[in-house]
Amino acid sequence: MKRLLLAILLSTGLGLVAPCTAAAFQSSYQPATPSAAQPFTGALDSHPTVALTFDDLPAAGSLPQGQNRSKILTTLAAELKTVHLEGTYGFVNAVKLENDPDAQQALRIWVDAGMNIGSHTWSHMSLTGNTAEAFEHEIALNEPALAQYAGARDWHWFRYPFLWEGDTLEKRHAVRAYLKDHGYRVAQVSLDFEDYAWNDAYARCSAKADSEAIAWLKQSYLDTAADYIRLGREEEHIAFGHEIPNVMLLHATAFTTLMLPNLVEQLRKEGFGFAALADVEQDPAYAQDPDAALKYGGTLPDQFMDSRHLPYPPFKPKPFDKLKSLCW
Repeated sequence: MKRLLLAILLSTGLGLVAPCTAAAFQSSYQPATPSAAQPFTGALDSHPTVALTFDDLPAAGSLPQGQNRSKILTTLAAELKTVHLEGTYGFVNAVKLENDPDAQQALRIWVDAGMNIGSHTWSHMSLTGNTAEAFEHEIALNEPALAQYAGARDWHWFRYPFLWEGDTLEKRHAVRAYLKDHGYRVAQVSLDFEDYAWNDAYARCSAKADSEAIAWLKQSYLDTAADYIRLGREEEHIAFGHEIPNVMLLHATAFTTLMLPNLVEQLRKEGFGFAALADVEQDPAYAQDPDAALKYGGTLPDQFMDSRHLPYPPFKPKPFDKLKSLCW
C-alpha cells in the first residue's frame, strides 16, 4: 500500500529535506479499485504482538504553545516506561540537533530514560529523490551523533525515511549492500496509520482552545489507528499466509505523545502484547526482500502486496482533508 507522505522539499547539495509539517504531507497511497479490492475473509490472531517505534527524533512535528522537545520526550519516555517498554527505539535525524539545545537535551533525556536510538539518515533524505551515493553519505553523516548519544548501546538499526527503499533496483541493491557492510539491520514496519498527520492540527486547535475540535482529533486518531492496524494485519495474511509479529511506526510528536496511553489501551483491548524491536524482527518474514523497484515503498506487507500486484482489502480513507482544514 503505497503510503506516504509528502510534497518533498529538496534543497541543493545532498537533498536536505525541509522540516516535516502535516500541512505539507500528502499521502501517496492510491486505493485499489472496487473491482480489484477483495474483502478479507480469514481470521485474525487473537494474541498478536507489536513493537512500538518512533521516527524523527528529537524533533517531530510542530510544537503546541507551551511545549518544547524536552517536555515531549520526557513525557513520551515516561509513558513507555509505565507500560514496561524500556528499550523502545527512536530513529534520529541528527540535523535537528544542530544549534538546538532543547533538541539536544531531549535526545539525552530519551537515552537516559532507557530508550534506544537508531538511524533515520542525517536529514530525513528521500532515496527516491537522490542517488544511492548521496543517501549513503547521509547515513555516514548521522553516525557521530548516534555514537555520542547511544554510547555502548546498539544503534545499528536503520529506518528508511518515508519507508522508501529505492525507486530503482540499482538504488535498492546498493543501499542494502551498504547497510549490510556497515553492520546495520533494517527496522522494517508492518503497521502504520500515518500518526504524524494529526499533530499540526492539534497545535492549531490548542492555540485556539477549540475543545470540540480536539475531541474530534482524539477520536479520529484512535479510529484510524484501529482501521489501519486491522488492514495491516489483513495484508500480512495475504502477503505471507499468516500474521507476523508487528512493528508499528509512530512519530515523537506532541499529539502522539498525548494519545499514547489511549493507543496502548486500545491495542491491549485488541489482544496485543508488546515486545522489543530486535525480538520481533527475528521472525523470518523480516528477512524476506520483495526485491522490487517501488517509488513509494511502504510497510513490508505493502511492498509485497505492490510488488506481487495483490489486491488490497477495502478500507476507509484517512481524514487528511479535514486535518488540513481544521482550526485555521
